[in-house]
Amino acid sequence: MELKGRMFNTKRGDGETKGAGPMPLEPGAPAPLFTLSDAEAGSPHNLAEALQRGPVLLGIYKSSCEASKTAFPFLEKFDQAYPELTVWGIAQDSPNVTRSFARRTGVTFSMLIDDDDYAVSRAYDIAATPTLFLIDRSGTIVWQRMGFQKSSIIELSARIAELFGAVPVDVLAGTDNVPVWVPG
Repeated sequence: MELKGRMFNTKRGDGETKGAGPMPLEPGAPAPLFTLSDAEAGSPHNLAEALQRGPVLLGIYKSSCEASKTAFPFLEKFDQAYPELTVWGIAQDSPNVTRSFARRTGVTFSMLIDDDDYAVSRAYDIAATPTLFLIDRSGTIVWQRMGFQKSSIIELSARIAELFGAVPVDVLAGTDNVPVWVPG
């Protein structure tokens, strides 16, 4: 696996040193590059190659996380609504558990397996799951959130649409039964 960039973020944007835990990479930071295998066939997926085709939405998650279970059906809606967008789930689980999670949440996009040492999760400095990253074609993180908030899903749809010069898709339509917020 190739990783580029810092492994742990120890400074906040204001220059203050943060506490002991990781803090996700912020918009404006370069996305660490990686190659991970998918849970279905073990096929490699390379971020640098995906970015050559267009923007990428990453969802780093754990299958036992309630916020991940809530968020991933929305990532599937993004995958369906914006065909030029590459959407990848990055699992902190085994391939078997990951395949089961994909079936239960109805996702059809590629689910990649973070290595046993969670190198990609560490490179992106995640503190909670899910953590979502929208990366533009240049490899810059342009949007990032932890946990699940409906307002963030609306914001993400607008940001994706902006990258494609399109009208944002209302992926929240018909989701009155989904909580407004689920902690990560």
